[in-house]
Amino acid sequence: APLLINSQNKKDSLDHYSGKFLTLTFFALQVITVFCILLNLAIQGFSPADFITDLFGTANRYLALRYSGEVQPNVFAQLGVLLNYTGVCIGGLILSSKHRTMQKLAILVLSFVPAALHMIVYADKGTLFLCASLFYGGIIISRLRKGDTALTNAATNKILIISLLILTPVLISSFLARGIDSSDTNEVKDKLIYYLSSYAFGHLYAFSDWFSNYNFDSSWQDYYHDGNLTLGFSTFMAIFRALGDVTPVPDGYYDEYFQYKEILQTNIYTIYRGLIQDFGMVGALIYMAITGAVFNFAYVNILSNRSPAISVAIYICMAGYIYTSFIISIMVWNSIFALFITLSAVLTLNKRFQEKRRITNR
Repeated sequence: APLLINSQNKKDSLDHYSGKFLTLTFFALQVITVFCILLNLAIQGFSPADFITDLFGTANRYLALRYSGEVQPNVFAQLGVLLNYTGVCIGGLILSSKHRTMQKLAILVLSFVPAALHMIVYADKGTLFLCASLFYGGIIISRLRKGDTALTNAATNKILIISLLILTPVLISSFLARGIDSSDTNEVKDKLIYYLSSYAFGHLYAFSDWFSNYNFDSSWQDYYHDGNLTLGFSTFMAIFRALGDVTPVPDGYYDEYFQYKEILQTNIYTIYRGLIQDFGMVGALIYMAITGAVFNFAYVNILSNRSPAISVAIYICMAGYIYTSFIISIMVWNSIFALFITLSAVLTLNKRFQEKRRITNR
């Protein structure tokens, strides 16, 4: 039934994200985000010239400030993150509405410029991949509104390949910014393999080891287990913090590092460690069933509603939720809640502009 309703509304939905409002909003948000990054760097005592003359050295000094807790909090850093996430979601929504190759390329590149700067300047890899997942969520929505329920197709695969070709050098630059001695080629190669292995696969082995220790007391290394369930703190930490909970948490959320020889090392244990700590084994399964039902409801609403806004924001945030699950619950940060609010607001405004446009055309 939802698909039938969606096909009946198809003509009205074809240009739902092609209006000037979303396009102008996208470009404005991404440009403002870049300025926020520059202003944050200025507050920290860096200038753009520092990164031009000594990119890796300056990025490594900024990383040292982060690890030592000496980065000065400011509104521009927080605003830049929020606007970047919102902008990249809109970029995914409007990409398919553009017919010229240069327009598509401009949207694709500008969608990831702020995230690439986060990776190179801040040595923050998570932002880039989270942005990629949000961008992809927007692409799926734009296709759903045209009656195409495929998760991927030839056009998307082409964009994926182009994105990998562009972003792979950026990712390597981020690892180099962590202090790898570029004068020794073999050392650079070994450390890059070590970092890539740890980041890409470490969570699988780390969670498996923790899970074995938690359930069977048999693991590669020992872990601390709280005898009491934490009742949502590890999963919804941002909400707990907003309500005044000041329970201390290590900088990386877990101070236990799983290491296997010289192949990989990580303190990433996936969302499931937090879920089990919060609700137990059965409770974690119930939580997953509830969240799955919410996301499924949003999906059905997108297919059946003529002009959805809130459900679209939920679905795109779901893409980020799914990506981040290999690290931790995305709700340990308040940015996902802020993104949901701002994206919902932008989509609601776009809905009104589109309705006025439809009435005018009639």
